[in-house]
Amino acid sequence: MLHIWVGRAGSGKSRRVLEAMEKNRRLRRQVLLVPEHISHEAEVDLCRALGPTASRDAEVLSFRSLSSRVLAETGGLAEFTLDNGGKLLTMRRVLQELAPELRVFGRPSQRASFLRQLTDLTEEFYAYEIGPQALYRQVENLDGAMGGKLRDIALIYAAYDARLRSGDFDARSRLQKLREHLEGSGYLRGCDVYLDGFSYFNRQEESILELVLRQAESVTVTLLGDRSSDRLFQNALRQRMRLERMARRAGQEMDVLWCESRGQGPLGHLEAHFFGQEVPYDGEPEGLELYQAATAFTEVEWVSQQLRQLAAEGYRWRDMGVCARNMEVYGPLLESVFRRDGIPAYISRRSDLLEKPPITMLLGALDAVTGGFDREDVFRCLKTGLGGITPDECDILENYVILWDIRGSSMWLREGDWTASPDGYGREPTERSAARLERVNGIRRRVRLLLEPLYRGMRTAGAARQKAECLYGFLQEAGVPQTLEDTAKKLLEEDRPQLAEEYVQLWAIFCGVLDQFAEILGDTELSGEEFARLLRLVLTQYSVGTIPATLDQVKVSEITRNDRHRVKCLFLLGANDHVLPMPPSGHGLLDPEDRAALQQREILLSDASFDPLDNELQNIYACLAQPTERLTVSWPVGDVNGSQLRPSFVVQRMEKLFPRLRVTREDGSYRRRLPATALELAGEDPALRQYFRGRGDYDRVLDAMDRGRALGRGRLSGPAVEALYGRSLHMSASRMDQVKRCHFGYFMQYGLRARDRRPAGFEAPEIGTFIHYLLENVAREVKTRGGWAAVQQPELRQLVREYTDRYAREEIDGYQEKSARFRYLFSRLRTAAYAIVEDMAGELAQSDFSPVAFELGFGGKDGQLPAVTITEGDQRLSVSGKVDRVDGWLHDGRLYLRVVDYKTGKKSFDLSDLRYGLGIQMLLYLFTLEQEGRSYFGYPIVPAGVLYHPARDLILKADRDISPEALRRAMDRELRRDGMVLGDPEVLRAMEHSALEAPCFLPIQVSKDGGISGGVATAAQLGRLGQYVEKLLHQITRELRQGNIDADPCWRGPQESACTYCDFASACHFQDGQADDRLRPLKRVKPDEFWEFVAHETGEEGRHGEL
Repeated sequence: MLHIWVGRAGSGKSRRVLEAMEKNRRLRRQVLLVPEHISHEAEVDLCRALGPTASRDAEVLSFRSLSSRVLAETGGLAEFTLDNGGKLLTMRRVLQELAPELRVFGRPSQRASFLRQLTDLTEEFYAYEIGPQALYRQVENLDGAMGGKLRDIALIYAAYDARLRSGDFDARSRLQKLREHLEGSGYLRGCDVYLDGFSYFNRQEESILELVLRQAESVTVTLLGDRSSDRLFQNALRQRMRLERMARRAGQEMDVLWCESRGQGPLGHLEAHFFGQEVPYDGEPEGLELYQAATAFTEVEWVSQQLRQLAAEGYRWRDMGVCARNMEVYGPLLESVFRRDGIPAYISRRSDLLEKPPITMLLGALDAVTGGFDREDVFRCLKTGLGGITPDECDILENYVILWDIRGSSMWLREGDWTASPDGYGREPTERSAARLERVNGIRRRVRLLLEPLYRGMRTAGAARQKAECLYGFLQEAGVPQTLEDTAKKLLEEDRPQLAEEYVQLWAIFCGVLDQFAEILGDTELSGEEFARLLRLVLTQYSVGTIPATLDQVKVSEITRNDRHRVKCLFLLGANDHVLPMPPSGHGLLDPEDRAALQQREILLSDASFDPLDNELQNIYACLAQPTERLTVSWPVGDVNGSQLRPSFVVQRMEKLFPRLRVTREDGSYRRRLPATALELAGEDPALRQYFRGRGDYDRVLDAMDRGRALGRGRLSGPAVEALYGRSLHMSASRMDQVKRCHFGYFMQYGLRARDRRPAGFEAPEIGTFIHYLLENVAREVKTRGGWAAVQQPELRQLVREYTDRYAREEIDGYQEKSARFRYLFSRLRTAAYAIVEDMAGELAQSDFSPVAFELGFGGKDGQLPAVTITEGDQRLSVSGKVDRVDGWLHDGRLYLRVVDYKTGKKSFDLSDLRYGLGIQMLLYLFTLEQEGRSYFGYPIVPAGVLYHPARDLILKADRDISPEALRRAMDRELRRDGMVLGDPEVLRAMEHSALEAPCFLPIQVSKDGGISGGVATAAQLGRLGQYVEKLLHQITRELRQGNIDADPCWRGPQESACTYCDFASACHFQDGQADDRLRPLKRVKPDEFWEFVAHETGEEGRHGEL
């Protein structure tokens, strides 16, 4: 006997089923068949309806669990059965074997999505009982591209089906086996069988149902629908007609019961008319609410506050439900916010296996040993913590690996230690850097012990089975099974049973995956890379599911997985256009034309009778009809990228049905009613502070807020200054610029010693070190060969090559092991070096000034001259540094010195910078030489100027047809020195013999009447400038002593600010005008204005007097 009970949502179909089971339980065994994802809820309902002895007379099954019961009786339960991962693995092997015979899929994609489409299609063939031979017969004579495609699919299907049945095992699905074994088992013979919660049945399920109908005493099927022919219930209508035909074929009687009861009030009106005739509700929409949030996160926070309020009003947690269509967005948000706010919830979603730390560790290790030990792979493994490396150790090791771009087994698994400095290129080794390097090597040795056995095993194992065994041994050796067990116990102690259950399942799932490899691929030879790729591919097909740990929880689910149990209060989240309803994701491998062609040949697949959009609308309808007292529909107006989102048609439809229903828009007030968010506001709200005072641990948080509010960014305490900078302040001359550019930037870089993670590359500092090395050695060699005028270009180039090669050998650790790109970029520096050296040779050949010192040090352990010392109150500042080059001219018993700095970047000498204390390093060197140089050089010193010498690879913008003369002039302009020199004509001519007629190198211009302008200064001006530099040093000393760490970046405009390329922006969060944050505009000044300012700052009298 077949009973079909048809009713709309809320008409009591499921209740009738339980009542019938209670009534008939003493007459015969009662069996309830439900979809897999609601089996747990159905068991709970059955126990409530039938009492503690329910299991004696009744049971709840899904089709899957029914197959297990039947196969346990008839045999076959222990047979190997493919799961989704095994199906994917089998399909890939089939494609490889068939590739020569295929026309359309001869070069198939190896992507999981394509293989998944193929396996889905074969499952659809199975579900609708279409055999491989029948399919091929129908498509073998089809013409055109469609015929080729369908014949390929038929061949793939036949080969796949044959492989499932190959050898001594039957790897087909449990449903296929149930179909064959059910009739002989008699498991359901004489039972009352009820099927509840199904939207439709595929043909395979219908075949099983027909067998059940022949065995059971009665079969009752519930369907969603009514007597109308609305599109909403078309799928159910077609299903009912198929069930009626089935009953006639089986020779069984059949009746249809229409469940007519409907709800009352606004919720009943919504259920009756949402997809029906538009009938406005005449009354207040009590129990209905529309809420517009700013973002999905604030939407979830608001729902959390509403749930807590309902609980305070007396509702049980199980009386409330939350659902959404896109749980991939809302699931993590709900889990995080509900845990924070103390809301017990069961989130019905399957957790992605690849997100779990043990799988991440496994895939990272496997990718590393088979893919060249790429940094991302190695640290994806190590950062899980399952390899015995702590987070701090991971950071230390990763910083070094990033710095030196370490990759490859030859580096990671080498016997000897790594030797490159942890400070980068060109840094002098220190005890501190040696200790850091030793710690890096200690960590690396432990990583080697972890990964080397897996690396060796993967290289020696050829067959898939051997590789699977090697991987299993690696995880056992790493202690992963015990770690999973310990983690699950810890999660249970933390009252996180759902996550604990997920961890319990992981090891069994992974062992099952390895079994699939061994059974399906066996002795198939695979490379390590292919094995790793296949394993990742297979693991994408698994997820971890759980059941609720307690009964009194808020049920959270996706509307497609909703169990349709009535709840008192329901919140529908994410009601946005293109989400609710979700547009069809595509047709798979068969487009509508393919399916129509197959239907004409009596190959009927799901789309021939099933409309996905109808099913989507039916799910929305069932969700809206689920609550009995309150329904809230909410949506965000923006996504995480700031894009605007529109509400779903559901919102507009509800507004039309309920004219008095108004949208509540987010105003932030909910934040005052959630402890976590209200506590954030308590820092600025006295009333909230008063509320939280004296309540639990909140006092500790409030005290921390008070301390934080009292602390300004702009000052360090005296002890903090001493701890960061020392009792006496020491700095290099190059650091002074950072102090004046931004005090907070100086604090980050030299106080906290924070460093951005970046590879050791030949950028400005490293290129500068190389250029300094090269020019110093070439100049010293030239001096021994008779000077710059005596050495010709070929000889100069030979010297450049010689010292470039020597630098690579002696100064760059492991040069030959560097990447080809690195070696190419370094070789390019040689071309730039030719131009720089030849330009310097040309300058010095026309000058009476000659180099008298290279890398001349001030202060420090290797300094030839004492450090510059400034005393400000009880604080002492010591400034050290090195001059790239000092040129001298001995005249009338006095040594005229100019300081030369090799400029590898775009730095220029700018009076505006000097005005604000920037760019004073070169002048400090010059004036220090004036004071201290006599003891070193043996003559009175006269400061003759400072020059920036271009030392970079020149890239000129010019027309293609530029003449050689014009190109030479353009290069000369680029190579012209920048700086400031003594404006004495005799000194200028000594610097460059043609300086007073046609200067080529000096930063000066000569007018027709002989006037000199540009970068020149009188002796008196230089004297005042020396005083101003000293004043700046006192100012810097005071600012550091006072603990100034203001975020006060200098600023010339939006594109030229200290913030533009700052490494510390992520820590600073600078906002001009907020608290003490402020921009310091740097105004352009003319030379006259600059000298007037310096005179004002230092007084009218300089140290030298007017010349």
